[in-house]
Amino acid sequence: MTLEGGHGSEGDRFLLSRIQEGDEEAFRQLVDRFTGRLKAYALRHMGRQSPDVEDVVQEAFLGLLENLDRLESVRSLEAYLFTILRNKIVDFARRSPRAHGLTAMPLGGSGSSPGLDPPARGTTPSHHALAEEAGALRRKVLADILGEALDGLKAEKNFRDLKILELLFFAGLKGKDVAARVGTSEPTVTRTKTEAIDRFGRLARRHPQADPSLAFFGRGEDPAGLLSEIWSENLLSCLKRSTLGGYALGVLEPEWRDYVTFHLETARCETCAANLDDIRAGEAATRPERERVFASSVGFLRKRKS
Repeated sequence: MTLEGGHGSEGDRFLLSRIQEGDEEAFRQLVDRFTGRLKAYALRHMGRQSPDVEDVVQEAFLGLLENLDRLESVRSLEAYLFTILRNKIVDFARRSPRAHGLTAMPLGGSGSSPGLDPPARGTTPSHHALAEEAGALRRKVLADILGEALDGLKAEKNFRDLKILELLFFAGLKGKDVAARVGTSEPTVTRTKTEAIDRFGRLARRHPQADPSLAFFGRGEDPAGLLSEIWSENLLSCLKRSTLGGYALGVLEPEWRDYVTFHLETARCETCAANLDDIRAGEAATRPERERVFASSVGFLRKRKS
């Protein structure tokens, strides 16, 4: 499944498999590809005067290398790296928030990592493992169908519904605020949300990996909260670099230009804003940083291979 944002591609999986085999050139490609956008994101939250921007970027790559054996379920390489980076920035803020001038940021959802909650009292390890597996499957299926649904809205240029869902599930706004920012009525927002959640449930049950006995939205569970977590974890509405490049050059058609502006300024997608900053800065701006990050991180890959 190919998303508009190009996440979870076969190319990403091939690159990761080569890195898992200890291929240093593949790791260099990874560093070259993502250093600029990760640095731009860190600069936005840590400030241009922070001496630790390069350190958190390096730690993001090290975090990926430390988890190479557990990446089978990673759907989006970019989303995974940005998640590690956000956590590293929060770690720096906790150590010395005043010294670094860091900006507080939500990590999406409850902030807990899937599969890391302690087992409930009275459960066995095997029971907990099965529960983890079912939860991971549910999140993967929902991420797939959410991506498919959003792709469909973009292909249809149904930007009104896309904006509504983005503000509800990504930005976490209430119906009244969504209606005001999209320029529609609150009943339209409510109807769009209800229809979308119903559709997501139907698509999830038809997913080839879905377990027919799996309840995607449990009794008493808030579907919007779960969908919001999955949306943020997987950068589901993030845009292709080529789309952001066209926006930077001013060559997008009006409907797309309007949506990209909305995505950046109203939905306030920090990941796409960082990508746009990186595009505007140009490749030469991060060349020295890329070399330093690679040189200081590749040793970990060599130790793993030996």
